[in-house]
Amino acid sequence: MIERPISLPTNRHITAQRDRKWPLAFALLGLLSLALGLTLALIGLPRLQSVSIHYDLVRLRADVEGLQHQARDLEARMEQLRAPEALGLRATPLGLAPPSPSAIIADDGGSL
Repeated sequence: MIERPISLPTNRHITAQRDRKWPLAFALLGLLSLALGLTLALIGLPRLQSVSIHYDLVRLRADVEGLQHQARDLEARMEQLRAPEALGLRATPLGLAPPSPSAIIADDGGSL
């Protein structure tokens, strides 16, 4: 390997100085990035909330439909249990029986 001496500058009055433009460039780049991020957040956040509310509404509508279906099923089951035939079947094992025809007194409309 050939060794060459490093040539020194001929003007020894030149000194290294910091480049004063880079800190300003980095600061502007940071401000621009911050502004872009805030803009996207201000635009995107309401849209994200709107989509979230929409999905909540869809879920709630499905819940309401399920509950309405369940209520209809319960009402139908209640009507089945209130039917005279069903009441008679459940009353017989309990010792309850319908009255005999001779025990029934005709109501003449409330006259004394």
